[in-house]
Amino acid sequence: MPLTQVIEYFNAHLEAFNPQASLRRHARYLYDNGQVSAELAGKRLQPSQRPILELAGLMPVAHESRIQLADRHSVQETTYPLYFFSWDREDVIFLDRFLRVLHALHHLSRHGIDASPLVVDVHWRHLQAVEASHGAVFESLLARLGLYPRQVVLRLSALRLLADSHARDAGRSFHEHGYHLLAQGVPLEAELSAWRQLQDAGVEWVAPESNVMHLARRGREHWPRLTQWNREARAIGMTVWWPGIDEPGDLGRVSQLEPMLIGGNLLEAFTWAEDA
Repeated sequence: MPLTQVIEYFNAHLEAFNPQASLRRHARYLYDNGQVSAELAGKRLQPSQRPILELAGLMPVAHESRIQLADRHSVQETTYPLYFFSWDREDVIFLDRFLRVLHALHHLSRHGIDASPLVVDVHWRHLQAVEASHGAVFESLLARLGLYPRQVVLRLSALRLLADSHARDAGRSFHEHGYHLLAQGVPLEAELSAWRQLQDAGVEWVAPESNVMHLARRGREHWPRLTQWNREARAIGMTVWWPGIDEPGDLGRVSQLEPMLIGGNLLEAFTWAEDA
């Protein structure tokens, strides 16, 4: 089915995302000149993505989804304002699914149905709002696109997974539906029990705290801690993704730490390798 028809279908069936949500009356997907976008509550949502590369070979193996949020006042690289104004649990559920489908539509428009996996966020408020059977509805929405859960990596907060048993139950449910799970922001001081909790929740990919590249740039005195974190993650069988490769010199630094996957603004030029 052509992408235009798929988008028309979703716009006509937004109740499938959550029939109880009032936000669905203020949402729609757009497709213009080959570009997928959306409108939601007066804001324009423009999806984008950047490659996640294998350190060995520097070839794209996945894509990280991103959003540019625009209105007449500003342009932001965040979805936080959307969640800030979605106080009702039904709207949170709708919003989270709407955004993930937007990224999937954009992914299809760029790479087709055989593309490498797409990393999308699951907001912690969505985990709180859904009681059980996490992943079932999104699986049905993906099926309309000709995609499968195994083509998606769901990114969840590591701290939420470690602190909240309901979040871990949600992770297991996602995993049972076939999704890959990424725990973002695993503490550098994580003990073996924390790694085990993440593993039991179905996590297969991990990424460290957001300040790790800042620490790596400051000097080698931080390297033993960074190297130990990377070693422990790999020892338990996790795929390690090191984001934040944003400045000249970062690639050389992180290569010595030997993560499996890397990502960041500096690597966007490598997108040509897949699009060529």
